[in-house]
Amino acid sequence: MPIKIKTQRTGRAVLMSVGLLCASFAMAQAHTMERAVSIASNAVLQTAPETFTVSYVHPARFGSVQLRTATGETVPIRYQPPANATTTFTIPLPKLAPDSYRLTWRVIAEDGHVMTGNVTFTIARR
Repeated sequence: MPIKIKTQRTGRAVLMSVGLLCASFAMAQAHTMERAVSIASNAVLQTAPETFTVSYVHPARFGSVQLRTATGETVPIRYQPPANATTTFTIPLPKLAPDSYRLTWRVIAEDGHVMTGNVTFTIARR
């Protein structure tokens, strides 16, 4: 009889461990990673881009975006993010003059983690 109780306890412990492992895996799946951006960091562009696109492995909600010049001046961006979580965001950019820029953004993964990204680029003078 004591052997049976020990087996039951071991079985419960194994089931609890598997359950915790599955829950951890599910949480990790909700966390996302950046897949691609349309402007490479430190790029020197001959023409100003009209949009910036960032995509993620798993759906996320867009938090914020900010564009600044090399001197720190904020360049207004008009962007209405989608209401639902998605994997790709395309942000329209204003007409940009030759200068260096830093674009920063935040997204919120389905598990609630906030992830930030940034890209610095230069529009060459002609």
